[in-house]
Amino acid sequence: MNKLLTKTADMIFDRGALKFGAFKLKLHEKNPYAPLSPFYMELRGWNHPKKGPLKAEDFNLIARCLWNIAFDKFFILHAIAGIPRAGEPIVNEITRIATKPRGFRVIPLSKKETGNKRRIVPAMNFTYHAGEKALLVDDLITEADTKFEAIQALELVDQQVIGLIVLIDREQGGKEKIEQAGYPVYSAFTISQLFDYYLESGKIKQDKYQECINYLKKIK
Repeated sequence: MNKLLTKTADMIFDRGALKFGAFKLKLHEKNPYAPLSPFYMELRGWNHPKKGPLKAEDFNLIARCLWNIAFDKFFILHAIAGIPRAGEPIVNEITRIATKPRGFRVIPLSKKETGNKRRIVPAMNFTYHAGEKALLVDDLITEADTKFEAIQALELVDQQVIGLIVLIDREQGGKEKIEQAGYPVYSAFTISQLFDYYLESGKIKQDKYQECINYLKKIK
């Protein structure tokens, strides 16, 4: 990993954003008998309603990692959208650091409450331009449901979704599902890469590393 990625990986661990235990994920809503995850990524910010561990400077670090990917992979980019809520603070920081003249505008997305469920929809009172090449941004990818909701919301208002960039791919099938649908997905890290680094740097022990890697092999 380069220095920026190493610094970001250290930040994730040192902030306590990587938690170990036995966790239910969103996938358990559809498959309650799936094995519990031995790890959980808590990438919310200090100002999130649920008060996450990340600070303002941490989102700047994440944004720099993801903007490097966007700058390298997407030559033409008219608009960028953060998947609510986790992607929004990352996009806000990307707008601060993105080099000119690679100008683009931020497209807001909203969450609509339907009973006890929420789904992503286009924001109201926003002027969309048909045919814009739009890039989606989020903190991580596990499965693909939320990502497809965001893609559909943008396509509903005639945006051309050119891809998705995330900080972490949890390697649980979401990336493959989205790419099979025709949308490229890029991540700064896979979760396996992070575990490899944390083992090599002495942040986790061999038994914890093996527990997490065995879980990833089981669910693939």
